[in-house]
Amino acid sequence: MIVLYWTAMLFLFLAELAAIAATAYWGFTLTAGWAVRILVGLAAPTVMILLWGRFAAANNADALTGLPRVLFEIAWWGAGIVAFVAAGLLPGAIGVAVARLTGLGAQRGKAHAARR
Repeated sequence: MIVLYWTAMLFLFLAELAAIAATAYWGFTLTAGWAVRILVGLAAPTVMILLWGRFAAANNADALTGLPRVLFEIAWWGAGIVAFVAAGLLPGAIGVAVARLTGLGAQRGKAHAARR
């Protein structure tokens, strides 16, 4: 069972990286001037990383918990999925959504097993 948990966590980490990369790809492919594309292509993933580090990182003592955490993650993961869709990469959006749901199931399963 532990192997399945860590496999799900690996895919979840890769999905996090993909969501961040999707925001960069979306920014670089905007139909705007080159300066705007470069600015958005660099700023969007930077904002995603900073937000995750501030509000959701495991080693952050002030990370959100409870409902605020759930709402934050819905918005954060949703931004990555929307970036995939906006860039015309629907399979990437589906992959990130599936990885997140799989990771959520694994995290809930581990928490449930720990309470026993």
